Amino acid sequence: MVGFGGNMRETAENLEKMAKFGISEGISELILTTRNDSGGGERPSSNAAPFGVIWKNDRMFLHLFKGSKTSENLMHENFFAANMTDDAVLYATSTFYDLDENEFGYTTLVEEESASSQSITIPLLKNADRAVLFKCIRKTESEDIIIVDIKPVGFIVLNPNKEGFIFNRGFHSVIEACIHLTRYELTKDRKYLDMIRHHWSLVHRCGRKRDKEGFAVVRKKMNEI
Repeated sequence: MVGFGGNMRETAENLEKMAKFGISEGISELILTTRNDSGGGERPSSNAAPFGVIWKNDRMFLHLFKGSKTSENLMHENFFAANMTDDAVLYATSTFYDLDENEFGYTTLVEEESASSQSITIPLLKNADRAVLFKCIRKTESEDIIIVDIKPVGFIVLNPNKEGFIFNRGFHSVIEACIHLTRYELTKDRKYLDMIRHHWSLVHRCGRKRDKEGFAVVRKKMNEI
């Protein structure tokens, strides 16, 4: 169980810790895990989807398009986890498909900012390396988007045997291919297909076996489209 209060400061130590957990200034691509609206049911249900955690001018926030499951969940939930992984299959699958519920684990936070403490359950990815737990502190809606200001409230090491994050061009090309394919779905602009082919060549030359398996998920989705 992780406890936190309202006095967490963005000290140099905390910011350095966040960098170690995969979040740095700019846009950090991580897999966000949120709780689905259970409708009163006892069994938890979760969603995982890659999104960019934006950190600019001492502000940390999410830029969500309405209609996504993540945006729907964060309208009724105030806590989520940002999971760090270099598993290309997990990244690609969570972009285009629902993960099985057995791929999620759960952690509990104790909310101590209110007069009475409250336990909050937050889903995590079992196979992620690390996760940062976030609280939503402000939500601003427009016609098409939701801006969610967030703050870190906990850090969890899920894979203690893995230190750091090794840059691999193949893995990052899988990420770019996923982004381009989601944009192609929205716009049907064929320039994104050319970009995906470019990244496939990088995955083929530079990627690990798992990266190539991840790109196979992208190609499967392309065929479905």
